[in-house]
Formats: sequence, C-alpha cells, structure tokens
Amino acid sequence: MQDIDTYLEELRFSLSLRNLNADTIRDILREVSSECNNYEEATDNFGTPNDYAGSFPKKGAAKGHQMFMMIGVALGILWPAFQLIDRAQDPDGLNGLGTIAKTWLPALGFIALGILIDFSRALSRSRKTR
Repeated sequence: MQDIDTYLEELRFSLSLRNLNADTIRDILREVSSECNNYEEATDNFGTPNDYAGSFPKKGAAKGHQMFMMIGVALGILWPAFQLIDRAQDPDGLNGLGTIAKTWLPALGFIALGILIDFSRALSRSRKTR
C-alpha cells in the first residue's frame, strides 16, 4: 500500500508540467491531502495523478521562456557560422585560439547554459509548490 505522499508528489509533478501557478498547485494538493489518507483512496476519488492533473487547463510556458530558448538557439547556430567565415578569411589560423576551440566550445557553452537555466527554472517552480 502506497502512502498519500507518493500520490501528492506524482500529482505535483504532473501539475507543474501543465504550467499551473504555484498557489493553484498548492491548493489542489491541500484538497487531495485533506480528503484522502492513502494512494488507493486518492486514486478512487480523483483518478491517477496524471489523469487528475489532465482535468485542469494547461497554461502556456512563461512569456520569457520561448524568447530565451530562441536566443540560445540563434547564438548556438550563429557563433560557429561567424567563426567559420572568420576562418575562411584567415586560413593559416594566426588569429589566436585554435580553430576548434574558437568555433565549437562557445557554441557548446551556450547549449550547456540553456540546459542549466531550463533545469533551474523547473526546480524553482517545483519548490514553489511545496
């Protein structure tokens, strides 16, 4: 027999994927925990965590989220393109850094930074619902 905390964690995760605000998620979790004592009872009353979360309207991503991702993708594509153009103008590679480091490391850095920021936003949103 699973306890109610397992149900609440699964429900919290499913609701956060629907981009509901933290106060709404907190209210939903309080309602479920006040009416149910274990996982099976919660499933009988509300359905599976994923199904119950699906009954709430899905909100779009945060306004700045898509713009941030577009900028990151643009930088990840444009940086190597500009570096390849620069390399064509200096075929001997006499302008400082090696061509591989100069071309690809910053692009990989942009990708890593995007992943880190996206993960930190998800973690922050999850913590706000507790």
